[in-house]
Amino acid sequence: MPSIIGSILPLLALPVVTRYLTPQDFGVAALAMSTTTLVVSFLSCSIDTATQRYYFEYRKNRDDLRALINTSLSFLIVVFALSLPPVYWLSAFISQTVMGVDKYGFAVFVAYVNGCFAILVNFYLLLYRNMEKARHFSTATIAQNTINTALSLVLIVWCGYGFMGIIYGALFSSLVTFMVLFVLFYRDYPFRFERQMLMDNLKFGIPLLPNVFTGAIYQFFDKYLLSNIASLASVGVLSIAQNLSSKLFIFMTALQSTFDPLFMKDMFDRGAEGAASVGRNFTIFTYLSIMTVLMAILFGEEIVRIMAPPSYYEAIDVMLILLCGISIQTFGKIVGSQLAYIKKAYFSFPITVVGLIVNVGINLALIPRWHAVGAAIATLITIMMMNGISVLIAQRGYKIVYEYNILAPIYILVFTATFVLIYLRSVEVSYFIQYSFKLLFLIIYGVLGIKAEILTREKMNALFQIITFRKMDGKWRGA
Repeated sequence: MPSIIGSILPLLALPVVTRYLTPQDFGVAALAMSTTTLVVSFLSCSIDTATQRYYFEYRKNRDDLRALINTSLSFLIVVFALSLPPVYWLSAFISQTVMGVDKYGFAVFVAYVNGCFAILVNFYLLLYRNMEKARHFSTATIAQNTINTALSLVLIVWCGYGFMGIIYGALFSSLVTFMVLFVLFYRDYPFRFERQMLMDNLKFGIPLLPNVFTGAIYQFFDKYLLSNIASLASVGVLSIAQNLSSKLFIFMTALQSTFDPLFMKDMFDRGAEGAASVGRNFTIFTYLSIMTVLMAILFGEEIVRIMAPPSYYEAIDVMLILLCGISIQTFGKIVGSQLAYIKKAYFSFPITVVGLIVNVGINLALIPRWHAVGAAIATLITIMMMNGISVLIAQRGYKIVYEYNILAPIYILVFTATFVLIYLRSVEVSYFIQYSFKLLFLIIYGVLGIKAEILTREKMNALFQIITFRKMDGKWRGA
């Protein structure tokens, strides 16, 4: 429910917000928030992740757990508080460096404060998840998303705050959520500080910083380059396209939660003998995931036209390319299970570093010529390369029997549909021809599903029962 509501609320607000904000406004907000993410991620020292690990060590001793929670929280609050004056002093310089003008310095500072509170809220949410308090986790997440969306709308539409409405909405929703969670946790876990626990957390968290930092750079570099080479409006176009396409990735992640236990069960219970079964389930997972991605690709133009006015229509091609990249991420979903099985999850870091270097290089080559479209192409190429390397490494540890005769036509269709539709838009062919191609791609995808024995009544019923925890063969089953 948090994932669903967190996706739907911004989509419902987007058609309204885009009528009041220009692409440049979105660009300023996106760049201010992604820039400060770099600093916040570095200063946090991955303490929230470290606390998640040590929670399971101390969870049976209430005093130790109380010390762990308050020690970690105290470190984050002190570090963030000490960092506020220098960030405020440097905010105009950061704005000048990143956006080319110093007038957005206050936006950078407010976005930084929001980033600090976002980390603190996430700290508590991780604890709720580890405590298996799903209701508390969902309530807090849904409340934060609701406050953020509602307040942003009020500030932008009624108060005329412009792009600052986005940043203020995020800040106040994080602040309110943090204050409520702080009171709730302090009531159950009064203050206690343990220096040794802090040292243990730092020893665990600091080595994770490269992964966190590279992830933050991924979110930042293409926007920074667009701002300096193209314009802040191009940053806004890319941000809108990323916002819309990311909803499909959320769906893919939710679907993964249904299939991942099936993958892991076959790996751990059957070993090499389960490789064919894993491959079959992966094909089903891929087909169902890409079904929604393909629909978004085919009707991406209509989605953008509904969500935004003409000034944002440049985001159509950008979103189609990003969706094409998201389709490749099905491999990334199963590679994590393979690396966990062979106990070599640490391979993800060097792959991430290589991907970052490649992404920076391609962005430098493509953005000067194609702007936001170039950034999207760089993302697509990077995703393809990283998933390709990951699959090669993971297959050496646990070789899944992939059904390439089914997977290859699926991906060929996705890529063909993406770039055929982009070409048809560029030459401005009639809507009749465009929709004829869209219908053709849908029919082909349906035929592929039937030939792969995925689109059968029995399998669709079984999948529905698994997802909804319905009773099958006299037993309750569900992921």
